[in-house]
Amino acid sequence: MADRRNSTFDPLAAWRNWLSDSEARWNSFFNEAMGTDQFSRVISRFTELSLNMQKRMAEAMGQYFSALNLPTRTDVISLGERLSSIEERLTSIEASLARLAGAGEGPDGASIRTQRPPRTKQPLSEREGSR
Repeated sequence: MADRRNSTFDPLAAWRNWLSDSEARWNSFFNEAMGTDQFSRVISRFTELSLNMQKRMAEAMGQYFSALNLPTRTDVISLGERLSSIEERLTSIEASLARLAGAGEGPDGASIRTQRPPRTKQPLSEREGSR
């Protein structure tokens, strides 16, 4: 009894004990409940209903957007895919042009120009200087 008078009551320790005990009880209850076939059927049905509701909502929103003449999600996605393919084609065209332009370069990277006839007409500034 002397130990009991000297020891103080710790409410936080009591709370922790109660919490861990109740958590253990709830865990065992839910583990048993989730292990049944009935629970599996309910969750399966709920998932099916949720997916159907999402599908119908998407269809209704598509009709609503069509009535307002606004693009739907699928319209935006298809535009994005088309834009991506156009960008890929443009990149390949640019690469082809770069290769063609690169064909006119010498080994040192300097541009090889086609032979032009010599320039016979002098610029105006050179003509006036010779007078």
